[in-house]
Amino acid sequence: MLLAVVKRARKPKTVPAAAETEFYAETKWCGDCRANVRFLMSVNHSYCIHCGGTVKLFDSDGAGRFGERVRLHKWQAS
Repeated sequence: MLLAVVKRARKPKTVPAAAETEFYAETKWCGDCRANVRFLMSVNHSYCIHCGGTVKLFDSDGAGRFGERVRLHKWQAS
């Protein structure tokens, strides 16, 4: 009976499907490819899986929109 309890306790934890989907769908902007691409993440930089160039979170338009949205909602954070 004790063996059955130990076997039940050792069940591996499963990762929710949503977490896996979000991880594999994440993209960043590659200036060399001029597109949002999947990437390889390193400690200091992330790299495009197509050309190997460094990637950024946003393109210039996206960065501007993000900055504007942060500026508009800044009062809510304080």
